[in-house]
Formats: sequence, structure tokens, C-alpha cells
Amino acid sequence: MSLGTCAAIELADRPVNNAAMKKSQTSRDEAAAWVRFWDGRERGTEHRYRDPRVAVVLRQHWQHCLSERFEGAPVVSLVDIACGEGELLRIAADCASGAGVGEFEACCTDISRNAVALAADAMPEEALAIPAVANAAELPFADAVFDCAISQYGLEYAGPEAFSEAARVVGETGSLHALVHCQGGVVEAACEEVAALLSAVVDGRLLGRLAEYVEAMVPAGDGAISDETVRDRVEQLRHGFDAVDEAVRAAKPGPARDHVARLVVDSRTLASRLGHYAPADVSAWIGGQKLEIEAFLHRMTSMLDVAQSEDDMRAVVGRLEAAGLRVEALSVLEAPGQGGALAWVVDARRSDAC
Repeated sequence: MSLGTCAAIELADRPVNNAAMKKSQTSRDEAAAWVRFWDGRERGTEHRYRDPRVAVVLRQHWQHCLSERFEGAPVVSLVDIACGEGELLRIAADCASGAGVGEFEACCTDISRNAVALAADAMPEEALAIPAVANAAELPFADAVFDCAISQYGLEYAGPEAFSEAARVVGETGSLHALVHCQGGVVEAACEEVAALLSAVVDGRLLGRLAEYVEAMVPAGDGAISDETVRDRVEQLRHGFDAVDEAVRAAKPGPARDHVARLVVDSRTLASRLGHYAPADVSAWIGGQKLEIEAFLHRMTSMLDVAQSEDDMRAVVGRLEAAGLRVEALSVLEAPGQGGALAWVVDARRSDAC
């Protein structure tokens, strides 16, 4: 395969087969939320709350899988589907170099323009990844063009069709390897806990109450707002802080609790020192924090929504086999020292691919 045949193709620039896209308004909102999650995001921020022990397990898994896959191959063409900021691409490039691959050709796809740009830009100098903005359920590639298709916690977000699409682009003797969110696993449990904490911030309207407090206090010195209104805004803000404080105390230690605790401290500092900041800066900060919390919560609830049961995965296996891939027995990647599943492992190969 020559990557000249799969130069960056953006769905916005070509007719869309709506039957292959997520069909409901909820699904369109889901896609828009993920684009918003990535909009303006910097490299290195996608997994900043991940347990470092989990990061080690995931990296070791992929290093083993891809090093074995690339061994002795003079040329490898690869696509990372739902690539995020390109974590797998960098691992794949390192493995290709270590395995002595002579020519490593890569594409990365994601529904977000910013995500694929981050992924492509993060590749080592000696490697290249061509970005393609695309929904995983409708890949902009011809049939059977890649030696290797990979995805980490990505295909399931686009629905069952994404697994069929991944199989479609796998070439002769090629393979598909994916990690998929597991229902009842440790990731689902952690997401439930974090979602409950973030929901307390959103449902308690801490940042909305803070914005209303600011609106009341800034003109208060000019007498434009009544004392009664000011007292009401102060009381409402206190209720917002109380609700989040209670949620923080109930939450398990970890990066998410630390994040919310810092937000509370920063919000209290802002409220008590309001006169030290320009009103425009205050509004921008509150708005940015609100978007950050909402994006974080959406990420957690999305993970809960797409966690796959054993029956779900057997249906996935059926799709892949119907597409001509041979699927190894269903297995899970175990979490480090926690005695639970970290992900379903999908290992599917065409013909005698190794």
C-alpha cells in the first residue's frame, strides 16, 4: 500500500453516508461532544488522570503485540482508528524501528481534527502518520489496504459498525488488534466513581453560581444590585460549595478528587479576591473551567455507556468472522494488582497473519 492513496480525507469535505454514521440526535451530540473535548487540547492531556500502573500495563501489552506483529516484516502499513492524541502510534513507530521494519507507513483517524493533528505531530522524526478526520463507523479507505489496524478504547464509541469497518480495511495476511472497554471491569468502576464526583460539580451548579455571584458583586459598589440580591447570590454560592465539599469528602483519593478539590480552592480564592481580577478574565476562567468539567464528565459517562458485555463481544466476534477475519478466543487484559479486567482483547487475523 502507498499512503499516497489515503491522504488526509475529511468527512466535512465529501458526501457522507448517513446510514453508516451514528443515526440518532443523541449520537450526533455524542460526536460533537468528543470534538469539543479535543478542541484546543494540548498534547499529553488525554490521559493525565490515568493511574501510572495502568499506563505501564497498556504500554507493555502493545509493545509485546506489535513487536511480534512487525518481526521480520520489510514493510508495514498501519492505521490507528480513533487515535486520540496518538499514544498507540508512537508505540507502533518505536516497535517498528526495534523490529527492523524497513518502511513503516501509518494513518491515524479520529472524529476530531485536533486529535489527529496532535497524533500526527507527535510521531518521531523518522516516522510519518497521515491524519484523516473520520468517524470510525465510516473509514475513508479502500478495502484491504492495511497490514495492521489497531485501536485502544476507541472502536466501541462508534458502535458495532466500527468493528466491521476495521475488518474491511485489513489486507491479506493482515490483522486487527484492539482493546475495548469491559463491562464490570476496573475502568467502569473507576469511571462511575469519578462521574459521581463530577456530577456533584455540574448538578450543584458551583461554577454557574460563581458566575452569578460575580455578576452581582462587580456592580454592587455602584449600587446597581440590591443588597437582597447580593445576599441571595452569596447564599447560593455557599450551597454550591457545600455540595461539592461533601462530594470531595466522599470520593476516593486520586487525581479526579485532587482536580475538583483544586477547583474548589481556586473558586473560593476568586470569590474572596474578586477585586484583584479583571472582569473579562474572571468570566473567561469560569467559562473555561465549566467546559473542562463538562468535558471530563462526558468522557466518564461515555466510557460507561460503551462498556461491552460478554454477549456484546460475541456479537463483535461474529461481525469480524463474517468479514473474513479469524478471531482468537475472547480474553481480557488484567488490571495491575487489582484482580479485575482492564479491557477486552480483540485479536483478529486474516489468513495466516502472525
